[in-house]
Amino acid sequence: MSEIKLQTGSRVFEVLAYLCHSPMEALKQFVENGADAIEQAGKSDGCIRVRLDHSSDQQNRPPQIIVEDNGIGIGSEKMGHILQNIGNSEKLQHILRGEKGVGILAFALIADELHLSSLNGGHKPSCLVLRREWLREGRAQIVEQCPQHRLSKPGTRAHLIGILPEIAPQLTKARLKQYLSREFANDLRRNIYTIQVSDGHGYEAVEPRIFNGVPTLSTIISLSSLGNASIQLYTLPFEAEGVNIDLCGRAGIRLCALTDLEEFKKEPWQGHRLEGLVRCDKLLGTADKAAVVQDEVYKALAEALHSLEPQIIEKIGQVTQEYRQNRLVEIMSRVDRFIGYFLRYKETGELPKRKILFTEQTTPDLVQKIDLPAVRPSTRVPVSSRPPRTNHLSFLQADLCTPPEGRTQLRAWSDNGGNAVKINVLHTDFLSSERDDKRCAWYLFSVWAKQQLLKEYGTDAEALADEMVGLFSRAGPLLNQYAIHPRSSSRNVEAVKS
Repeated sequence: MSEIKLQTGSRVFEVLAYLCHSPMEALKQFVENGADAIEQAGKSDGCIRVRLDHSSDQQNRPPQIIVEDNGIGIGSEKMGHILQNIGNSEKLQHILRGEKGVGILAFALIADELHLSSLNGGHKPSCLVLRREWLREGRAQIVEQCPQHRLSKPGTRAHLIGILPEIAPQLTKARLKQYLSREFANDLRRNIYTIQVSDGHGYEAVEPRIFNGVPTLSTIISLSSLGNASIQLYTLPFEAEGVNIDLCGRAGIRLCALTDLEEFKKEPWQGHRLEGLVRCDKLLGTADKAAVVQDEVYKALAEALHSLEPQIIEKIGQVTQEYRQNRLVEIMSRVDRFIGYFLRYKETGELPKRKILFTEQTTPDLVQKIDLPAVRPSTRVPVSSRPPRTNHLSFLQADLCTPPEGRTQLRAWSDNGGNAVKINVLHTDFLSSERDDKRCAWYLFSVWAKQQLLKEYGTDAEALADEMVGLFSRAGPLLNQYAIHPRSSSRNVEAVKS
C-alpha cells in the first residue's frame, strides 16, 4: 500500500461542480471513463456494466454501486500519475468522453468512498482508494494486489461505497436506464459498446434512446466554409416533460441540450414539443461540458437553426391539428357506438353485457414512431351483441370548424338542411372537455341529445330543457354498465417517454 498526494489543476472543483449537476451526472463520469477505456483498447465486444448493489443493507453495511468495463485498464503507475495530474489529463489530446480526469472525484457527490480496481495487460492488478474526508487533506491510497477487489481480466471496476442516504432513492434501475439511454444513444446506435444495468436481479441491456413523435425535419444544413451540420427533429402532439433536443459534437458525443443555451430558451425549442438531435462535428464543448464554445462554428449553426423556426412552428401546428382530429374521430366512433346501445336500452329497458369503451389499457397509442395515421380502437364489440350500425352522430362526416358569423356563442349547430352537425371548436366548453376522453364523450353525447330533442320540440325551450334532463337521467345506468374511463394528460406523457 502506498500513500499518494493529490495534485489538482486550477479550479478543478469548480469544474467538477459544473460537470455534475445531479447524482446521475456524477455516476455518468464513471460510465464515460469505461467508454473511453474500451475505445482506447479497440475492443469490438466492449461492455460496461452498472450494478446497484443493495444486498449489503442486510449486513448493516451501506449500499454500493459498481461500474465495470472490459477496456484497457489502468496500471498502478498510471493511477499515481492520474492522481497527481487531475485537471491536466492526457485526455486533452484525444476526442474522449471523460473530462481531464476530473470525473474520478465525482464519487464524492454520491458516495463516501471510491475503490477503483484495475488490471492492465503486463501490469499487476491494483486498487485506488479515495475517501471523502481525505479530499480536504489531498490524500489517496494505491493498494497492490488488493485482496478485496481482485480482477482476473483486463478492465476496471469502480466501487462507489456508502451511497449518501439522500442520494440513494434517486438511483433506481429504471431511471438509470432511461438516463444512460439518452446520454450514450449515439455510441449505442453505432455498437461501439454495450451498457447493461442490474439491481441484483439480472442485467438488462440499455437500448439507445428512440425519439417519439412525428418526423418533422431530417436534413443536412450547410454552414458555408465551416462545414455541415445534421438535424433530426420529431414533433409531439402535446407537451411532455423531459423531451429535449441533443446538441452533439464530433463522433456524435452529446455536449448538452439545445435549450441549455440561452438563445434557444424560447419557442419552438423549449415548448416541450420537440425531440431529436443536432450534430456538428466541429462544435467544441466547454471545459465544464455544460454547453458549447460559442465560436464562429456555433454562431453559424445558431443562425441556420433560427432560419428554420417558421418551418418548425408550422409543422408543430399541423401535427397538433392532425392529432386533435384523429383523437376526436376515435372518441366520436366510440360515442356513436354507445348511442346505439343507449337507444336499444331505452326501448327495451334491458342492459346489454358490459363493454369497455374507454380504458387506460385499451386506448391505442396515438403517437407513432413513423407517422400519425387515423386511430383505430383496439377493443371490438362482438358482432352478435352489436346493434345495427348507423351513424347516430351525423357530424362524424362533418368538419369540426369555427362558427360562422352570428353563431359564435353556439356550441353546435345544424347545417346542410339539418343533415350534419357542426361542432364549435373555439367554444370554451369544447376546449376544456376535449382534454379528457370521458368528458369529451359526454360533451358529444349531449350535442347528439340536443339535436335529437330539437327534432321533436323545435323552439319550445322549456320542454326541451326538461326532456334533456330526463334523457341524461336514463343514460346514467347504461354508463355504469359501459365503463368510460378518462385518459389523463399525465398518462399520455408517460406513454411518450416509454
